[in-house]
Amino acid sequence: MTHTCNKCGIPFEIRDEDRKFYAQFDMQGPEMCPECRLQHRLNFRNERILYKRKSSLSGKPIISIYHDQHRYPVYAVDEWWGDKWDALDYGQDFDFRRSFFEQFQELLLKVPRIALFNVNPENSDYCQQAYNNRNCYLCTVVKDSEDSQYLTHTNKAKDSYDCSHTQNIQLSYECLDSDKLYECIECQGCQNSHNLSYCYDCIGCSDSLGCSGLRNKKYHIFNKPYSKEEYTQKITSLELRKYSNYQKYKNHFKNIAMKAIHRPDWNLNTDECIGNYLINSKNSYQCFDAFEIQDCAYSTWIFESRDCSDIYGMGTSNYVYSSVGVENLNNCAFCTFVSDSNDVMYSDLCFYSSDLFGCVSLRKKKHCILNKQYSPEEYVALKAKIIEHMKKTAEWGKFFPVSLSSYAYNETVAQEYFPLSEQEILAQGFLWRNENMKEYQPASILIPDDILEAKDDILSGILSCETCKKNYKITSPELKFYRNLQIPIPHKCPYCRYMDRFHLRNPRGLHERTCGKCEKRILTTYGMERSERVYCESCYLQEIN
Repeated sequence: MTHTCNKCGIPFEIRDEDRKFYAQFDMQGPEMCPECRLQHRLNFRNERILYKRKSSLSGKPIISIYHDQHRYPVYAVDEWWGDKWDALDYGQDFDFRRSFFEQFQELLLKVPRIALFNVNPENSDYCQQAYNNRNCYLCTVVKDSEDSQYLTHTNKAKDSYDCSHTQNIQLSYECLDSDKLYECIECQGCQNSHNLSYCYDCIGCSDSLGCSGLRNKKYHIFNKPYSKEEYTQKITSLELRKYSNYQKYKNHFKNIAMKAIHRPDWNLNTDECIGNYLINSKNSYQCFDAFEIQDCAYSTWIFESRDCSDIYGMGTSNYVYSSVGVENLNNCAFCTFVSDSNDVMYSDLCFYSSDLFGCVSLRKKKHCILNKQYSPEEYVALKAKIIEHMKKTAEWGKFFPVSLSSYAYNETVAQEYFPLSEQEILAQGFLWRNENMKEYQPASILIPDDILEAKDDILSGILSCETCKKNYKITSPELKFYRNLQIPIPHKCPYCRYMDRFHLRNPRGLHERTCGKCEKRILTTYGMERSERVYCESCYLQEIN
């Protein structure tokens, strides 16, 4: 059945499968289209904007996703997890004369928030939306990784830098949308490969440079085969350890990727799936950047989950609806940053809990509403009454209003996926935050062209990004990594490097177009205006080597 989005006015479909899913939560279908719903949820997620401030508890200096003038109390990570405070102390009774969201906002303003969302870190204090990492620095949306820096949307990485949307990688640099790589540099869409440089859509390959569409090949340069001796000699002669040469071939790589034959999507081993960047998935609809999922819909960056809908950022969960940044959940809805919990609804920052409704920052609790403890019988009865109240106030089944977001729009992932000007942000009811207009220092040291000429004094120098002019530094592990792989020192700050990778990916969204060879109708993330050659799956498989 087709509906009209109450925000953008575009028609959208609610499938029969969707209605059955919503019915499990006793909810009607959404009033906004999938894209507007995603934009709304992303306004609640700050992945990489960090601030220096002081803890609201101890006053000690901390790094936080909340600026120093924020309306919420913010505790250091160790303080928030400590036992010197109890979130139940902020509990409040539900007032049926007022709306749920109004009362929930009052609770949000009182209960301390954690400075960074960083679970079980080991020497990885400067990571955000991170789980179980060791010796990692400035990594965001990362899990089970170690000895790495500047990663984003990555699981199981080791000794890797500046990679996005990757998993099972080691000794890799500036790689994107790839799985199972070892010692790879500047690769996109590659799988099960090692010692590749500037390669695109290569699987099961090794010892190759500037190649695209190869399968189970080695010793290739620009898709041309060489003997091992010839390959080694040619690679050495390129002197890629020099920044000038490195950039030359990086720009050449962009042309290689543009001229390559493109498949309709980057899905791998999927069954009855519609979306992009899906791996080992089944019966999922309009999902992106996901693996090991089944019976999911309208979700991005989820893994090892089933029977979920309208999620951004989730791992190892079942029966979850309309949530952001959640992990290990079962039968939950409208949650932000809730982990290892069951039967939780309309809650934020809760862990190791069950049977919560409208709660904030609870740990190891049961049967709580607005952070107040109840008996199991009392909880069930009061929860039912609140749901009926929310149906009357037209709140039930809707995600938190944007006024409850902890961030300004331009601090969140929404600005990356749906970039807006300040005027557009304010016109749509979102918040805008002006960036501190600090004066950045000029570079105090000259970056050598050749990594072999880089001295240790660069560690104490201040560098200036050639794009945004912001200052950045090179860390000792980072310099060791560059020397080991003979990679030149970057001339851009980590954020600009991330955005360069971000813009290499196709936008979310699916379009109808025709195969560039047989003219069969296909569904793809390449719009009709795009100049790339996009083939249907069968024509694509006939062309790759």
